[in-house]
Amino acid sequence: MTVPHTAAALLGLAWLGGAALSAQPAPPTPVARAQAVETAPVIDGRLDDPEWASAPVVADFRQKEPGEGEPASEATRVRLVYTRTHLYIGVELADSDPAGIRATELKRDNELEADDSFSVLLDTYHDHRNGFLFRVNPRGTRYDAVVRNESSEDEDWDEQWIAAAVITDTGWTAEMAIPFKILRFSGDREQRWGLNFARIIRRKNEEAYWTNWSRDFEFIHVSQAGHLAGVTDIVQAERLRIRPYVVAGVERLDASDEPPGARGIRDVGLDDVKIAVTSTLTADLTVNPDFAQTEADEQQVNLTRFSLFFPEKRQFFIEGSDSLMMAVAQEGYHGSPPLELFYSRRVGLSRAGSPVPIIAGGKLTGKVGGFDVGVLNVQTDSASGLPGENFGVARFRRELFGRSYVGAIATSRRGDGAWNQVVGADARFVVRDHLTLTGLLAAEDAQGRGATQWARHGSAAWEDDLVSASASYVDIDAEFDPAVGYVRRRDRMVSSSFNLKPRPGGGPIRQFEIGPSVTVYHDHAGVLRTRDIEFSLEAALQSGDSIDLSFGNSVDHPEEPFEIAEGVVLPSARYEWNTFGARVWTSSGRPVSVGVEAEAGGFYGGTRRTVALEADLRPNAHLSISPGYEFNDVALAEGAFDTHLVGLRTSVAFGTSAATSVYFQYNSEGQLAAVQVRFNYIFRTIDNLYVVYNGTRFTDGPFSGRDNQSLVVKVTYSVHR
Repeated sequence: MTVPHTAAALLGLAWLGGAALSAQPAPPTPVARAQAVETAPVIDGRLDDPEWASAPVVADFRQKEPGEGEPASEATRVRLVYTRTHLYIGVELADSDPAGIRATELKRDNELEADDSFSVLLDTYHDHRNGFLFRVNPRGTRYDAVVRNESSEDEDWDEQWIAAAVITDTGWTAEMAIPFKILRFSGDREQRWGLNFARIIRRKNEEAYWTNWSRDFEFIHVSQAGHLAGVTDIVQAERLRIRPYVVAGVERLDASDEPPGARGIRDVGLDDVKIAVTSTLTADLTVNPDFAQTEADEQQVNLTRFSLFFPEKRQFFIEGSDSLMMAVAQEGYHGSPPLELFYSRRVGLSRAGSPVPIIAGGKLTGKVGGFDVGVLNVQTDSASGLPGENFGVARFRRELFGRSYVGAIATSRRGDGAWNQVVGADARFVVRDHLTLTGLLAAEDAQGRGATQWARHGSAAWEDDLVSASASYVDIDAEFDPAVGYVRRRDRMVSSSFNLKPRPGGGPIRQFEIGPSVTVYHDHAGVLRTRDIEFSLEAALQSGDSIDLSFGNSVDHPEEPFEIAEGVVLPSARYEWNTFGARVWTSSGRPVSVGVEAEAGGFYGGTRRTVALEADLRPNAHLSISPGYEFNDVALAEGAFDTHLVGLRTSVAFGTSAATSVYFQYNSEGQLAAVQVRFNYIFRTIDNLYVVYNGTRFTDGPFSGRDNQSLVVKVTYSVHR
């Protein structure tokens, strides 16, 4: 049976299973009510203010894990009150073993995966697909994010809200104050929002939700949330926010073509001017933005013939990025995406990752009349031999049938007399909650190009707690090159996967995940270029630990010779090999958690052995240490080589508003060692003092033994109206 036929059969089976599931009556959607108060409670983590006494209580929490639908093992009681300007949430989290409460994190915007936590999800648009996520641990440490299209969390969204928590003799209590000015909602007098709560009891590996506790869904699946009612006559006071910055420092770039010697750094600009155009539409402007505080890229070892993909880390481009994105996501694949029509790292960064000055930029994101809108325009300056260029993106999605949409995109890059433009359309249809059908078609044209180049994609995926199945097709023309996008490879791909995820019930194993995946690439002449087959067995334990065993068979046929390592060139030929792998992860809820991966087998006519180690040590709430190491031992007929990749992250939190982090990396393939030291003091919720040191020493190559170093201080201070 061919791969497409196999995928069709598997998806058909999943459809039948989904039909049976959909026949079961859905439970009624719960509704919580918020009570209006004249005086705001004091946010100190203790629910002793009179405003809480008469507020309605939300208390029926049920387990998602380990016992789906069973009452939570510990009681949780939530109260909601509001004034014209704020929503207040007070929660009592009973615990029969207060000494076992896990609370190790003080640094803001850590996801709090190692701690007990309480989360709030607000769907203020009430569109059943987007929302605001707020989370707090027993030390009052905050995490916030924007949920977009039920599929991603924008954790770089930082706003002005406060929280406090206290551990007591009977558990812990927490209070949150969320200003309405940081949210986006309709102008109606009476608001009705989506709402959900989640409680994590880390030592039990227990997840308890107010609603949406079915294992078939995730907490960020906003469409499964309950409702918040009773909120009337509220105001969204802030219409304008201006955040200027000042930067000063010194740098010495000996490992570059710059003239030797130290030079001063002095700059001012506007990181962001945020304008609430309407209650659901926001404009952001930036002038001479600075990204000195951005965390260094994580080094990678590349043993393929394709370019690496690095995630965006600059705040201006991250915030609202989902409104601008049109991409092909390969189900079950965690590496570089096959295609992104807008890849923001092409703006303001050279291909080597060096900064290119941005003169100014603006974007408009939000909702207008049932459309999800994203528009961006950025003008860069000439620098380092590169011309100034203009980058433009316009993305629109029309929301349909709850969680489905159809959309379009146009991108443009112009400068120095050259131009490149792309237009595309895509669609996503969610059927029976678990079946997702997607499609994409894009055309690219450029100066001097004789014919339009095309990219095509279609996929189907079924996802629930028992079955995960997918089939995908991608066809990218040989010269398709979106100048504001990313393409991993230009050929035709067909992939399919099928995983069964049974739960044995009782015993140490919570859930298995077992099944095959197949990915096949042909060039446009029909010649097989790559085939990857993998069969894996993963066991998730009740303790939070997991074990994964895998077997893989790979075929690769490069069209031309390529250099896999310095001085090691592989000829164009058909290669086939087998690999075996094992991975073990221990629970993040322990003071020390460890991950170990090992893989061995053939590799391009020779052999390859890989070992990867990572750990997370949290001896107390102030200190975290995360070392990592990856080793590759490769022996080929054309030559043998080793690679070493070392990373060490250390963070010292002085409280919830001040922290120092050190990030050291060594990459033998990249021939460099680098360190970044960052001190961050949040003196107001979105205003910061940064002190950042970056140092890079090249261990080989033309700059061997030479360093690049910089030390900068950056301060932001916002003005609100």
